[in-house]
Amino acid sequence: MNLLALFLLITAPMRIYQNTTLPPNGEYRQPVYIMADNITLDCNGSAFIGEKVGVGLLIQNRKGVTIRNCKFRNWDVGGYIVGGNRFVIENNDFSGNFLNDNSNIEHLKPIPHGGLILNGIQNSRVVGNKSNDNVTGIQILNSSRIRVERNTTSRDRGWGIYLYSTTASQVFSNTVEYCNRSCPEWGQDAGCGSAGIVLTMQSNFNQIGWNTLTANGDGIYQGNLPETASNDNEMMYNTISKSIANGIEATFSFRNYIHHNTFTNDNYGAWLGYAQNVRFESNTVKGARVNSVEHHNAQFSSYTGNTFEGANVLLRPNADPRYEPVAGLCQGNGFQDNKLINARIIFDGCK
Repeated sequence: MNLLALFLLITAPMRIYQNTTLPPNGEYRQPVYIMADNITLDCNGSAFIGEKVGVGLLIQNRKGVTIRNCKFRNWDVGGYIVGGNRFVIENNDFSGNFLNDNSNIEHLKPIPHGGLILNGIQNSRVVGNKSNDNVTGIQILNSSRIRVERNTTSRDRGWGIYLYSTTASQVFSNTVEYCNRSCPEWGQDAGCGSAGIVLTMQSNFNQIGWNTLTANGDGIYQGNLPETASNDNEMMYNTISKSIANGIEATFSFRNYIHHNTFTNDNYGAWLGYAQNVRFESNTVKGARVNSVEHHNAQFSSYTGNTFEGANVLLRPNADPRYEPVAGLCQGNGFQDNKLINARIIFDGCK
């Protein structure tokens, strides 16, 4: 066999048409494409290794596909699944793919690089995977009814888990740590739009619970403009600490229910600028560097049964002409049965 034929054999995609279990712990210098519905690929610990370009795993417009025990590294995108339903992505490793830094990503637009990307998917599960040391860990775009559970997405230089126009989904019991970023505007490891979990572009009716979020830009970042805010989400029982910016940011949102979370040593425990009809209940906020909660233009929101220790809760109108007519309003808020330890609730010009 000549060298050209050998090169083509090695780099041509592995196409999977039926249930397949690979030999254990092998290495393949080629991508893998799924070519049929209702099949399982079990890589048995084997790795697909790229040359920093292309996609390691590609699934297009399929249904009923399971991928487990695979490794994809050194690709532009470790795995890309577009169109279809009833996927199970289980116990895979999408770490060590495209990574960059030193730019601001606060616009929260999708980044077409990184670990795993799902786009236009319904009724699927992403469970027990790793996606570390990428620019993004797991991105889910334009999808619904996705369960993202028990994954680890840490040391990504952007976002750990990112939902964009994704609804009625659950993000449960994941570990997301040290997802931070640098940018010229703010400096080294200054956040720069990074976060453990992101919800944007009307990612509504989701549940974000039981996650461990440590030393990320934001713990949970929901926002960040009126036209991209996400509403009617429930964020509960998360353990959030050491956030560079905010434990939870929920800017411009409506009717989010934030309860039974623990915030420790974040810059702000929660930043809720321009949010309305927020229910902030039974949370513990300790050791925030600035304020336990800061809520500009707070409207018709309730704070019940929380513990605030070591930093104040501040409600204030904020007359910012960029956001008229919502600017300047702060009214209809209620506080009940909160515990204050070396902290105050400050109504700075609010009704």
